[in-house]
Amino acid sequence: MSAAPVALVSGAASPLGAAVARTLGERGWRVLPVPPDARDTGALDAALDAALDAACASAGGRLDALLLAGEALPAAGFGATSAADFRALWEAEVERIVLGTRAGMRALAARSTGGAILGLMASGGPGPAVAAAAGALDQFCRIAAVEAGGFAVPVRVNLVRPAQGRAAAATALAAAAAFLAGPGSRMVTGVTLEVGERA
Repeated sequence: MSAAPVALVSGAASPLGAAVARTLGERGWRVLPVPPDARDTGALDAALDAALDAACASAGGRLDALLLAGEALPAAGFGATSAADFRALWEAEVERIVLGTRAGMRALAARSTGGAILGLMASGGPGPAVAAAAGALDQFCRIAAVEAGGFAVPVRVNLVRPAQGRAAAATALAAAAAFLAGPGSRMVTGVTLEVGERA
């Protein structure tokens, strides 16, 4: 019997990250949470590098998937969104996923193990601020997947997020994430999977 697949989950303390960790565990994955995320993005980058090294060491060098959960922030109308609000959204969603993907690509490329990197955007409310973050992550996912697909052992990069202007429960996003992290999606990369029901 093969060993359980190993997933490292960043943002596991958030509602979305917790749902992802729980769903993967229920499906037979060994889940290793990243310690609570630092708010400073430089600290987060260093924390992810250390967590990736520790996860691979504790799992005998095996790491099948890195899942990076963003954090939904209280939404306001665009006219009421301050520059500080927008920067907070960008850091909680875009920077966490982009920097986490960079760390994961470095780690998986160095080990030539293949695997999957999955960003999970938590914010799905309507409005230009969330749309800007979603658009940035969509494009980033496509370009990162091209680079990671060129590794000696290719790495898949995908994104899950709420469909714009629709409600999406954390459990539904987690189920989509579990599919994209697993072997059933081994031919899928550079894809944004939108999840949600019309409000």
